[in-house]
Order: sequence, then C-alpha cells, then structure tokens
Amino acid sequence: MSDLILGVVIGLITMFGLGMSIALSVIPIKDIGSTKTVFFRGIFTSTIIFISLLFFLSETSLSIYHIALSVLISFIGYMALISIFKGLKTGKVGVVYPIANSYVILTVLFSVLFFGESLIAEQAFSIILMILGIILISINLRDIRDSNLLRLSSGIPFALLTCFSWGFMYFILKIPVLVIGPILTALIIELGIVLFSGINMKISGISFKLPGKKTLGFIFLVGLFSSIGAIFFNVGIMFYNVSLIAPIAATSPLVSAFYGRFVYKEKLTGVQWFAILLILVGIISISYF
Repeated sequence: MSDLILGVVIGLITMFGLGMSIALSVIPIKDIGSTKTVFFRGIFTSTIIFISLLFFLSETSLSIYHIALSVLISFIGYMALISIFKGLKTGKVGVVYPIANSYVILTVLFSVLFFGESLIAEQAFSIILMILGIILISINLRDIRDSNLLRLSSGIPFALLTCFSWGFMYFILKIPVLVIGPILTALIIELGIVLFSGINMKISGISFKLPGKKTLGFIFLVGLFSSIGAIFFNVGIMFYNVSLIAPIAATSPLVSAFYGRFVYKEKLTGVQWFAILLILVGIISISYF
C-alpha cells in the first residue's frame, strides 16, 4: 500500500468514527440533553483512550508546555461545541451545520500558510470537491432564505464562531501531537472536555445522575466511535499533512447521512445525493495524486 493511500485510509477511519459518533448521539441528546451527553460521552471516550495509551507509553513523552496547549485546545473545542449547540437551538440545521462544517477550509489554509504544507493542483481540486460535498450534504436553501443572516436568532453567528474555532483547533492540534504523541494529546483533550462540561453542568444546575441503561449504552457507542475518530485523526496528522487528513475526516456527515437513510429511513434529497457523489469523487481522486 502506497504512503498516500495509507494516509487516505487513516482519514477514512477517522471519518467513519466521527460520523458514527454524530449519528448515534441523536438518541441520548434527545433523552438527556446535549450538555449531559457531552459529559458522559467524554467519560467513556477518556477511558477508552486511556486504555489505548497503556499500550503505547513508550512512544509518549511529557512536556508541560504541550500539555498546557492541549488543555487550551480542549477548551476551544468545548466552546465550539457549546456554540454549535446554541446555534442549532436558535437557528436552523440547514443553515448552521453547513457553515460550521466549512471549518476545514480554514484548517487547510492555516496548514498551508503556517506549516508550509504544499498542495498540487489535483489535490487542491479534490479537496474543493470534498468541501463542496460537506456543505451541500447538510444545506437547506429554504432555511437560508428564511434566516435573518447575522442576527443571533438565525444561529449563523454561533455557526461562524464554531467554524473559526474548529478551523484553528484542528490546525494547531498537530503541534502537541508531534511532541507528546497522538494518544496522550487525545486523552488530555477529552479529559478537558469532561472537566469543562462538568463545570457547565454544575453552574447550570444539571443533575449528574446516570441516564438509563439504554441511553447509557448509546453514549458508550458514541464514546467508542469518538475515540476511534480522535486517535486516528491524531495519528494521521502526525505522519501526514493536516491538509490531507482534515478534509477526509470532515466528510463525516456522509456517514451520518447514510446511517440516517438506512436506520432511521430518512430520505436523501437530490442535492444530498449530488453532495455524496462530490465527496466520493474527491476522496477517490485525492488517493491518486
């Protein structure tokens, strides 16, 4: 297997993990709310990543500066989650989600500018196809027409905040990954999310009571797939360009769309099928360049 194709495979595993975690989180979010779901998901994810870390201690190092940077990245990531949940609560999914998901444009741009990553024309074209697919698969033109653009009630300002936060977070993540290792970085970030979400629950007066067994089971699966996504993304950007891994990982809505189609019997629109085609063509074409 060529070096480039291996990088694409790592990106696809990341995509699958993140996509399944998003798709499965619908049930616990409806049952116990987003804040509580994030907290218990973080506990499961942290536990799974910690167990994984035990097998790779020899490839892990410690650095106070990079641990502190990982905590900062965790805070940025958690604030992005709060922001998008707020945006989805006040705005419309067909507007908020596509804007937030366009973060990968910033991630690629930052990686090229600050990490000196280079893209040949064919790779850039493949990434553009994937980004268009990511946006189109969740966009709703009617929602856009009905939204009041930059008013808070539209959810767009929150989506933009999430977009910039994720764009910066997934770019800067490479720095601690290269020094303290991909798994320790993922663990610190997830522990940070547990801490920040726990503080948020305490301040908001949300109970820490365990959810029911069925909901807890779904949260465990969300945590499991989140762990897969986090570990493989970090491993990917450790050995390959962020501008290669991030766009493929960001196509996770493709997995969520197929899950919704086959499990929840949700119908896909013509635009969504076209978006899926763009994503698949982008992934296949980037494997050859």
